[in-house]
Amino acid sequence: MRPEVEQELAHTLLVELLAYQFASPVRWIETQDVFLGDQLAERVVEIGPADTLGVMARRTLASKYEAYDAAKSVQRQILCYNKDAKEIYYDVDPVEEEPEAAPALAASSSSAPAAAAAAPAAAAAPPPGAGPAAQVPDAPVQAVDIVRALVAQKLKKPVQDIPLSKAIKDLVGGKCTRFRLSLGPALTSSSARRQVDFAE
Repeated sequence: MRPEVEQELAHTLLVELLAYQFASPVRWIETQDVFLGDQLAERVVEIGPADTLGVMARRTLASKYEAYDAAKSVQRQILCYNKDAKEIYYDVDPVEEEPEAAPALAASSSSAPAAAAAAPAAAAAPPPGAGPAAQVPDAPVQAVDIVRALVAQKLKKPVQDIPLSKAIKDLVGGKCTRFRLSLGPALTSSSARRQVDFAE
């Protein structure tokens, strides 16, 4: 094919695809019904230069889901990245140490008031977990940990209740085939399959 013809075909195709995209509906109402109605999203964060979609979602909540949310006690947040950064990001407040004024007062008074002054000073001590957290070194995630977490999720149990010594058949009570079918797409890694006993 000649380059001129190829360029003309590419131009025509681009114009037709853009015209199709402009003429196609956005389906925003159906999208809102999925994440507000079906999925019951409680926190929606719009990431963009303006709060356009957030305003539309708030209007939809007020007109369509307000009674349902009140009946189910669902508290929803529609946030915008630009305006609601403090609600979106978790920020640790620095711990301020208070000066120790109680021991100076306790030394100048009698023994009974000294015991009363020492009790509030002991209560005012910061809890042991109030300071910054200790550094935890990064470690690679092992395939067996991933499989164990997937099995725990499918069985709706804590990860600690999934022992590595038991076979899948024992964990699911003999329903191994049905469980394997539900977990199968998640186990695409051959190393993950090798580390889990699927013996029937």
